[in-house]
Amino acid sequence: MRSIDAGISGTTMLSATTTWKELVPSPLWQAVLSLLTSDSPARPVQALALQKHRILECKENVIVSAPTNSGKSLVGIIALLNVVREGHRGILLEPLRAIAREKADELEALAKPLSAILGCSLKIRVSTGDYRLEGESFASPPPQQGEIIIATPERLEALLRNPKYDQWLASIRAVCVDEAHLINTPDRGATLEYLITSLRCLQEPPRLVLLSATLGDLERARDWLSPCDVVAIKERYPPLHKEVLELDPREDANEIIAELAREILSHPFSNLLVFVYQTASAERLAAFLQNELGEQAGSKGVLAYHAQMSMANRKVVRTAFHSSQSRCVVTTTALALGVNLPATHVIIRDTTFAGIGPLPIADLLQMMGRAGRGEYAGKAIALVRPNDAWSANRLAIELRMEVLPSLVSHFKYGSASENRSVDREEDHISTIATQVAAQLARDIKEGRTREELEEFFTRSLGGKALAAYVTNALGWLSDPTHVLAYRDKEDHYRLTVLGLMATQSILPLSLAAGFAQLLRDLLSLDPSDQLLTNWRPLDHYIILNLLSDRPGRHLRPFSAALVEQVDAWMERMPDRVPLLYRQWIAGQRGASRASEVLGSLGIRSLGKGRDSEEWARKEAYLATFRSIILDELGKGVSITDIERQWGIKGLAGIEERWRDEYLWLLSGLGKVLDLRCIYFHLRERCNADPDRIRRVKRLLHEMRYQTFELRERLKYCSPLGPMLQSIRRTQASGNSAIIGIQSIRHLENAGIRNLQDLIPLQTEDLMQLGIRRDFAKQIRTYLRRRLQ
Repeated sequence: MRSIDAGISGTTMLSATTTWKELVPSPLWQAVLSLLTSDSPARPVQALALQKHRILECKENVIVSAPTNSGKSLVGIIALLNVVREGHRGILLEPLRAIAREKADELEALAKPLSAILGCSLKIRVSTGDYRLEGESFASPPPQQGEIIIATPERLEALLRNPKYDQWLASIRAVCVDEAHLINTPDRGATLEYLITSLRCLQEPPRLVLLSATLGDLERARDWLSPCDVVAIKERYPPLHKEVLELDPREDANEIIAELAREILSHPFSNLLVFVYQTASAERLAAFLQNELGEQAGSKGVLAYHAQMSMANRKVVRTAFHSSQSRCVVTTTALALGVNLPATHVIIRDTTFAGIGPLPIADLLQMMGRAGRGEYAGKAIALVRPNDAWSANRLAIELRMEVLPSLVSHFKYGSASENRSVDREEDHISTIATQVAAQLARDIKEGRTREELEEFFTRSLGGKALAAYVTNALGWLSDPTHVLAYRDKEDHYRLTVLGLMATQSILPLSLAAGFAQLLRDLLSLDPSDQLLTNWRPLDHYIILNLLSDRPGRHLRPFSAALVEQVDAWMERMPDRVPLLYRQWIAGQRGASRASEVLGSLGIRSLGKGRDSEEWARKEAYLATFRSIILDELGKGVSITDIERQWGIKGLAGIEERWRDEYLWLLSGLGKVLDLRCIYFHLRERCNADPDRIRRVKRLLHEMRYQTFELRERLKYCSPLGPMLQSIRRTQASGNSAIIGIQSIRHLENAGIRNLQDLIPLQTEDLMQLGIRRDFAKQIRTYLRRRLQ
């Protein structure tokens, strides 16, 4: 093993001008800043923002570029508080729900004293249902003198699609974008860039404050947000010592980490974050280190932290780490880039991702930046193994130089006419089509011309390169297989009824178009409508599994054994067998007609000839398998039983997120089934008479009701779910509180798994298990009715 010094970032001394009185003359802001920082002295980036750039007096946009742990978040918060004090709304955008919840907890703890200082009742709201608008009102004015809303970019972008929220949007006077460098990334960049462009194009644009720790040249971004100021520092406090360890072929990375961890944790104030590539690696390494470190790792030992854990379990890990109950956490790189888990030491085990390549320097520096807690200097170590894409020497040089990427558009690769891969081209067109539809949704009556749409996208960070995609995007939306938009006689583009519903519901456009086309094909294929008569709830799940790339896609690979198991399940559950499976999917190689379903849905085959048919069969069987898993969860079958029966692992980690996604998607499918465009197809293309139209209307109503039933089941996913639903239905007409899911969770945690377990329990027994008296009485009333 060879150690290579990769330099030190930061300083051991803070700026001499550190008191808030020297930085701001206002006693009010002195009190606010002292409260927010617990009377700590100002950090350099804060002093620069307040003194030189005068962010409290100026109203122009701001980009704050400073290392992790530099205090830049405070700059964004005071910009939001400044508009709240004037009676407006401020929005803090966080990339992940977990971070949004952390920020909300921090601000809620300070809301009361801040209200006293600012002279207004400060309201903190969290809105992180990324796509769903149900159950929240966005039409009211700010409460009293203002509020701060913490949301995800997807959440705010959803509101921008509907002009009925314009009054609410007009009350926003500042938007702070955390982790703004995500504009560069393929997965979040397009949404974030479109959102910021849309905000800038509002009649009264809010002030934008962009925060990031990993940005290089900012001139293009400054021009984009003009008038815009840049507050940038490169030095961090406390300092960070970076090191690269080059391993010999005979050395095991996990054993080296265990040896380093023992030394690190021998110091009482130290703690350690270890970054690995995959979820399975995080679990295995955490177990290995726990065995090696024992009590040295804290009372809760070494813990794993990754995206496949539930939000509640992730919060448990974060709390344990912050309180030193766990002094060592092993986490995946992708998740931990944005999560606030400050440590004294960081070790990056995987600097190269198998099948992908070397991790970018910006990402490595982001992870290393987690080292250095409070006043304690940080130490970060990156491991390089013999077969890694990075060479140890090159990596050390890059880490020492710290050359960061510029803030550029995800669409920086040029216009649609340039030579590029077909997949990237289609991805770009599909993405821009969604954004074009969002623009058309804001102007339902007049629509937009192609030139007007191109002008809008020219104002984005991607500029003309992004605007060049508009023509192809309009072609995609207007394609007869999609029927999401059309061009009128005045050359204005407008959304169809289907396109408007999908756009304002944030339903993926390809999903809405595919489902609608399948319905049209079934109506054209079968004048008797027996196919729709045989539609089952599982058919909705199969459609969603085929048309959406959501959690659960990698639960289990395709195999002959999986086909056997799916077929056997269908034989045992004849009343639940879906139409799509019975009519098209079922069958061995060469006998399945799954390709017809995929073709109707607009899913492009990845094979040719017989290979194409087999690829479609595999995709359809996998979708059917995942649909069965979801259906079993909705019926209340335990995760343990499902994993054992189907030979899968990790369901507990994705189940919560999977259900959440499908609740939203099922809501969208229900809306598609209620659209008048389906009856237009019946009359104009199928020459349907009034009797058939009435029959189809009834069948579509039944299919829509199925989506409601599925949503109700997915909300609870408990053997006690039917009881909860029944109680809520019978109590809905009254004014008293009704039992909810938390009461069911109390019963489950106490070992109550079914109605048989509940029957012996009286009201007092239920109260002993944590159930409120009125809810316990509701349960007893339900049981008495069932036993009569």
